[in-house]
Amino acid sequence: MKNNNLIFKYLKDEKLKVFVYVILVLTSYIPTLGAAFFWGLALEKLIIRDFNNFVIYLALWEGIYILFYAVLSVPRDYIYNVIEIKFTRNVMKDLYHKVSNLPAIAFEDIGVGEFINRMYTDPERIMELLSKLIRMTCRAFVVLAVTVIAFNVSLILGVEIIIFGIIMGFISYKFFPKIKKTQESIKKETDKYVKTATENLSGIREIKSLGIKKNIENRINNNLNKLFENSKKIKNNEIIYYNLNNLTYFVLQFIILFTCGKLFMDGVMSYSTFIIIESYIWRIDEVVESISDFGVSYNKVKVSMKRIGEILNNELYLDEKFGNEEISNPEGIIEFKNVKFKYRPEEEETLKNLNLKIDTNKKVAIVGRSGNGKSTIFNLLLRYFDATSGKILIDGIDIKDLTEESLRNNISIIRQSPFLFNMSIKDNFRLVKDDVTLDEIKEVCKRAYIDDYIESLPNGYDTVIGEGGINLSGGQKQRIAIARTLLLNTKIILFDEATSALDNESQDYIKKTIDNLVKDHTVVIVAHRLSTIMDADIIHVIEKGRLEASGTHKQLLKTSKAYNSLYKTESLNS
Repeated sequence: MKNNNLIFKYLKDEKLKVFVYVILVLTSYIPTLGAAFFWGLALEKLIIRDFNNFVIYLALWEGIYILFYAVLSVPRDYIYNVIEIKFTRNVMKDLYHKVSNLPAIAFEDIGVGEFINRMYTDPERIMELLSKLIRMTCRAFVVLAVTVIAFNVSLILGVEIIIFGIIMGFISYKFFPKIKKTQESIKKETDKYVKTATENLSGIREIKSLGIKKNIENRINNNLNKLFENSKKIKNNEIIYYNLNNLTYFVLQFIILFTCGKLFMDGVMSYSTFIIIESYIWRIDEVVESISDFGVSYNKVKVSMKRIGEILNNELYLDEKFGNEEISNPEGIIEFKNVKFKYRPEEEETLKNLNLKIDTNKKVAIVGRSGNGKSTIFNLLLRYFDATSGKILIDGIDIKDLTEESLRNNISIIRQSPFLFNMSIKDNFRLVKDDVTLDEIKEVCKRAYIDDYIESLPNGYDTVIGEGGINLSGGQKQRIAIARTLLLNTKIILFDEATSALDNESQDYIKKTIDNLVKDHTVVIVAHRLSTIMDADIIHVIEKGRLEASGTHKQLLKTSKAYNSLYKTESLNS
């Protein structure tokens, strides 16, 4: 689908409604010429004191306006609302679907704020353009009719109107390109502002605690200065344009009305025709301005259509791809075979020929220095990224061959800072399983040692936990996240630094939960603090992207230099 065909793609099932809307818009413009004609006749009758005919023509004049501006405007506006809502809704739905299927790298490159801006603002702009196009076309019919009437009365008058349109068009042609040149840069600066503001407000508590609020505000202010500097340029050009346009319009209007007056005095033009010209001469300027405005709007919308097309047509990133295989009776055995990985082509490899096997029903830990590839192992297992080379297997099946549903149903993760939705505790669980009962929720919460705390809250499981779980401590968030994962009942459960930032009591609760899970699940823990995984059945040491050693805590102290170094460093810092 090409970007320019975006409107037609989403309105192909609404052709009849669009056609009816165009006809109704057209009928709101063309008949007003007749209204002006009747108003001219009414004034003629008033001048000669023919009151009865004055009332008749007055009624016809007002009747046309009532019919086309008060009666037919209802179905016209209703149809447009239906078209606009359906178009905007469907585009937004498709955009959200496509964005949710983009690879993780897309969100690192572009940012959540810009994606939100593309999903929300751009579809509305497209419908605004369609409405402007239809109205501009209908106004052009009125101008054409006025021009034909003018030529029919006098060649001189017709030529004057043509000259009037050309001069007004020339002014618009000279100024509107200057205005539209900065539109795309303004859009980019707006996206940058939304992206930065979204990130900053999401991390406002961290910003305040670090005492960097002023620095962040300065960055935002610099962004806003660039944004409004471009806006200032546009506004300055608009001021010159509209004032010059008004000056020219009134001078040319005087010339045309002077000619009309002369033609009327000479008996060439009727009074009603004079009224039509006088009433609709401004439409010429309106159409010229509409064409120029449409050019600017089209430029904006062209950017919007391009931005929407980039997502819908996968011009920036390809969708995540999954296979067709299913895991029917999961054992939970994980194997990395000669896996290499780099986040970007220009970067060094994070994993270098990693060979690693993780068996089920064991408490398995992965340790190593920061930047050596521990979290990358989880990112690859979850298919946030794909290995550059090599294979990752679950129960002997390459994870690239698994369906998305099979992968997600068999593997889940609890992070150091788990994401909880700004809704009730109960509703957080219903997002995972929409038909879950309160008893089922309570059962998994008991297994995660969080049920007693939730029941102690004034609203119990109906307590709203706040954005990102702000109303909960780190340990409480962790245990709710664990309970939510237990509801999923995945065979493989990953813990990414899940206990590194918790107090001793919360750590003990989570360690108990993990120990209970080992009986039926493959439990893998990426740990920063060795003290939290010293009792693991097996510990894998990752050093510079490779498996350096494997064994129990006691074995590794004897056999692994890297593990020994980590242990000594932690002992010195404790």
